[in-house]
Amino acid sequence: MNEALLKLYAITDRSGLKDGERLADKVEKAILGGVTIVQLREKHLTGEALKKEALEVKEICNRYGVPLIINDDVTLAKDIDADGVHVGQSDMEVAGARKILGSEKIIGATAKTVEQAKRAFEEGADYLGSGAIFGSNTKTDAKPMTMELLNTITQSVPIPVVAIGGIDASNASKLKGTLISGVAVINGIFGQNNVRYAASRVKNALFNRPVVQCITNHVTVNDVANTVLIMGASPIMAHHIKEVEEIQKNASALVLNLGATDDYEAMKAAMKKACEEGHPIVIDPVGVAVSSFRRKAFEELLSVGRPTCIRGNYSEILALYRERNTLSGLDDEADGSDIDQRAKVVEKLAEKTEAIVVASGETDIISDGRTTLYSDSGHPMLREITGSGCMLSASIASAYALCERADIYLTHGICDHFGSVAFKAAQATLNMNKGTMTFRQQFLDNL
Repeated sequence: MNEALLKLYAITDRSGLKDGERLADKVEKAILGGVTIVQLREKHLTGEALKKEALEVKEICNRYGVPLIINDDVTLAKDIDADGVHVGQSDMEVAGARKILGSEKIIGATAKTVEQAKRAFEEGADYLGSGAIFGSNTKTDAKPMTMELLNTITQSVPIPVVAIGGIDASNASKLKGTLISGVAVINGIFGQNNVRYAASRVKNALFNRPVVQCITNHVTVNDVANTVLIMGASPIMAHHIKEVEEIQKNASALVLNLGATDDYEAMKAAMKKACEEGHPIVIDPVGVAVSSFRRKAFEELLSVGRPTCIRGNYSEILALYRERNTLSGLDDEADGSDIDQRAKVVEKLAEKTEAIVVASGETDIISDGRTTLYSDSGHPMLREITGSGCMLSASIASAYALCERADIYLTHGICDHFGSVAFKAAQATLNMNKGTMTFRQQFLDNL
């Protein structure tokens, strides 16, 4: 299996749910914090209640393209078409699970000794979970495992090994230098008040906080930097052509905002380096609907390499597609076409550029040229603050860096999350009978 999927392995625990809170909502926040794979482990649920919970969590995982693993219950995993199952030493053997689920599903196994590890591998396990490395908050009888034994187990088999047991943001860094592929975390994520922040702290403690280089317009530079920080990455607002290549080499993602009109040569240099390093690139074509100069800069960037994502409002996306001005104001909604016609424009631009294209608006349209998704979350008050689109572009780039992947499902999830945050912020603002600046603050606080 793809070893990168195991970097931050979240195992659910509903014991900390507050009244009215869904486990699926906490799973979504964990994914936004950088979780790369989820295991549903709810020992106190059975039958239809467990299946209902599994389906709700699966819907969230599918939305973000994150694999869902079911703990122990092979029948449930098959029934809901989960991505796989994890079996313990007292559960069904790996060979039996493989026979039921087939060769395409992920099967993990618990291994506390070298013998157990070798047997699980021979029976067809895709990965192992080993611990309890720091004891356990969920299993009181779990004995701590030494780092030496953990490394011995990882060396004994050619499949990835994930450390588990009492891991949180305070101790994850102690695992640096071991041979593990990732960490499995329960209480260190789901037992915390801020699940998204907790997840990003664990990941950053073990793998370091990813850096997002932003060449953005001066009007919104502060909001963009704060957005990247809030998302769990580190921003660097590097604009000088003599430094951008060096900085991008050590970064994890790149944001290019065409509002920074003095920095187009620096953008091309940074983009070239990002392409060489395989870093995701988000281009925000702000103003191209009214400026042929900016559209020319966009075409020059395309000649350097392929962006991962192009995110603009519909007027800007339409201008790139038609290669001409489409309106008289930066934030106007160009063209009275219906949603299906707009989607075709987005799809065709995605095909042309081989990038994920996001057209923000009342309904966000996200397409990679093959699949098209929509997000109706959000609130009209987003249009009343400067830089909301710039912040969305930065959020997408940060998610790419933090989750170490860039696909349409993660992009859609970020758009949906961004809109939901705006809706909550607007509700709070209107309830307080306040205005634009309160909304802006509420938005950042909720993001």
